[in-house]
Amino acid sequence: MKLKVCGMRYDDNIQLIAAIKPDYMGFIFFEGSSRHVSAATPTLPASIKKVGVFVNASYDTIVEKINTHNLQAVQLHGEETPEFCKSLQTLHIEIIKVFSIKNEFNFDLL
Repeated sequence: MKLKVCGMRYDDNIQLIAAIKPDYMGFIFFEGSSRHVSAATPTLPASIKKVGVFVNASYDTIVEKINTHNLQAVQLHGEETPEFCKSLQTLHIEIIKVFSIKNEFNFDLL
């Protein structure tokens, strides 16, 4: 089992969460979120992967955030295609693709 804590914004919370050593810590780069991160993100212990959370962001935006914030993974919550996800694999970071499964879901999208 892996533990990921997401929506981190405040330094005191980040330090308290880092102390429990989750596998992943998520920072939301979707401007529509109340937990959107617009400032610098802290350096984390090497054992914690820093994850950028995106919704329908462009490839260039994701690359810029990876470089600026030293992300080790990206989590995609939008309508990103399999081809788009594959293009991010060339960056040699972990890709997490999220799907909302409701009453009806087209599994052909996967």
